[in-house]
Amino acid sequence: MKKMSIGEQAAGASSATGDGLMRTAVWAVTPERTKSNMDPSDIVTQFTAQVDHFVTSPHVNQPEAVHRFVEAVAPHGDECALDVACGPGLLAQAFAPHVCEYIGVDLTPAMVEKAAATAREAGLSNARFEVADAFRLPFEADAFDLVLTRLALHHMPDPSAAVREMTRVLRPGGTLGAFDMTTSEFTEEAEYHTEVERLRDPSHTRALPLSELVRTIRVAGLELDKVEAIDYNQDVEDWMARAAQSADAATRARKLIAEAIGTRKFGGKKVWRDEDGKLWFSVRWAILVATKPA
Repeated sequence: MKKMSIGEQAAGASSATGDGLMRTAVWAVTPERTKSNMDPSDIVTQFTAQVDHFVTSPHVNQPEAVHRFVEAVAPHGDECALDVACGPGLLAQAFAPHVCEYIGVDLTPAMVEKAAATAREAGLSNARFEVADAFRLPFEADAFDLVLTRLALHHMPDPSAAVREMTRVLRPGGTLGAFDMTTSEFTEEAEYHTEVERLRDPSHTRALPLSELVRTIRVAGLELDKVEAIDYNQDVEDWMARAAQSADAATRARKLIAEAIGTRKFGGKKVWRDEDGKLWFSVRWAILVATKPA
């Protein structure tokens, strides 16, 4: 795991090239880059199909990454916490023992049902779950001490609006913890990444460059306290199995990933085959922890 200072992240869109030079780019947000071409009912259908894969996937359940998230947020034990886009409740198992009350919300009823069942099995008596839209949270302003979201912003058509809504329900002095994938700071690489992601999972909107994640937090009116990056190697077949796609889309996604071997074009990621011919790529997750000014 690599930890980066706020100053390093604020530098934003700078990255090292293979020859050691630094390049700078500005991410231009256009409508076609911010839409996944799916309405909410389609997204619910996609994630209903993913429930069991989420629960068993070693990628989603990667224990070190979750531990790092808990460590970065550092709950005190007396918080009322909200998990936005909670999925099958995997984050609840890590955080609920460290807070007073834990509420998870998700747009997909099947995810909420799985989260509730998983919490019961784990004996998490302080956790409950309900169906809710991240853009219209059914809670009053300043209701929570801690708001969390993990691996969800890249599915949202307007992540900035979602973060603003999370900020609304966060009390002054409260903490926001966000964990999500990142992409390249360079437009062509990021667009190639988005194309592959959408072939694999049509509910994907786009991953944000790290500089844009930082900006999203700050524009919401939060004070950014901490930014960390986690690098992880992803098995392509496990990754493909966690989403529902057509055979043609799966073939095309694998082809584009393989064509990125030896280049940066798949979102700036390293892509390779192991000695058995299995295809892998590197993933960079970001953890951002911020405070709502009192």
